[in-house]
Formats: sequence, structure tokens, C-alpha cells
Amino acid sequence: MAGTPENIELVDAVAERSGREMLLEAAGELMSEIGSIDVSLHQIAKRAGVTAPLVKYHFGSKDGLLLALAQRDTAQSIKQLTELMAMNLDPATKLRVHIQGIIRTYSRFPYLNRLLEHFLDDPEAEGTRQIWSSFLLPLIEAQKQIITAGIAAGQFREVDYKYVYFLINGACQYIFSTRITLREMIGEKKVGQELAREYAAFAAETVLRGMAK
Repeated sequence: MAGTPENIELVDAVAERSGREMLLEAAGELMSEIGSIDVSLHQIAKRAGVTAPLVKYHFGSKDGLLLALAQRDTAQSIKQLTELMAMNLDPATKLRVHIQGIIRTYSRFPYLNRLLEHFLDDPEAEGTRQIWSSFLLPLIEAQKQIITAGIAAGQFREVDYKYVYFLINGACQYIFSTRITLREMIGEKKVGQELAREYAAFAAETVLRGMAK
């Protein structure tokens, strides 16, 4: 028996969402494996088990796919950050959890730093504006609120939240951007879960000690 128009539309929507997710997953897997965002549409389509024209169908271009991947990967982080800001925790604890959360995000998506830099290199690009409004601005504002509250509570000394932003994000990103250094210094090709946990604790402790009043 033929399906109703509503059922057909639902099936089509599910299929389209599934196709998009398969391509995003394939792109993320490839970038994680090679340590670069320089993957071709053909490679992505092959990993997803679809044809290359479907990439353009779903995303319009490779940049469209990369932007969708960046938005997907940062959306969960912003959701968790929003939940953290609503918790009844003191500023120092919030900042510790926040720093550890950033490192967990980069551990899960090791290509994310390069992906964000790809868009932020061009201040006039549409992707840059979207990344700024959906991810960077909420991140900066949340850090500013935590630091301002920490200073008011006497937990932090007087510091410029802008410098703290660069300090925190530089510390969180760099370990995921230097595979050769990681291999030579630590003997690992990539940041695993145990290393990510240890480094997250170290980074948070170091930043908080430097800001303590």
C-alpha cells in the first residue's frame, strides 16, 4: 500500500539527515586519522559509502561541509557551557570544569582547531561570521563572566579577561596541533584519553594558580 504524503516526507527527511550525518562522520574520521583538514570530497564520499555529488547536494561545497562539521562539533560544547554557567558553583570551580571541557572537546575532535582556523583566516567570510556568533562569542562571554565573578568573590586577582582567553585557548589547543612534538616528547602519535585527562588537570591547575589572589 502506498504511503501517505506525510510518511513519504518523513522518510525523505530521515534519509537526508542520515546522508548528511554519514558525510560529516566520514569527514571527521578522516581528518582525525591524517591530522589535517586537507581531505578531498572523493575521500569523504568514499569513506561514507556514497557518491561525491551527494556532498554538493547536501552541503553545496566542501566549505559548506566543513562549516556544518564545525557547527556540529561546537554545538555540544556550547550546550554544556550553558549548563555549566547555570550551575551553583564558585567561579574557580567553573573555570576548572570549563578548561577541562575544552580539552575534552579537542580530544574528541582533534581536527577542530584547524577547522576553526580555516574559517577565521578570512574575517569577511560567511562561515567566519557564523562561527563567531555561534561559538566564539558565547565562549568569550562565558569566560568573561566567570573571571569577573571570580575577581568579585576574591578568588582571582585583577586580570584582563582577554589575556586569559588567549592563555586558556592557546594552552588547550596547542597539544592537539603538534603531532611531531607529541611523538618526540611523549612517545604518542595522538592525544589519547588518559593523556587528555592528565593534561586537562595540569592546564586547569596551572591557570588557576596563576590567577589566584
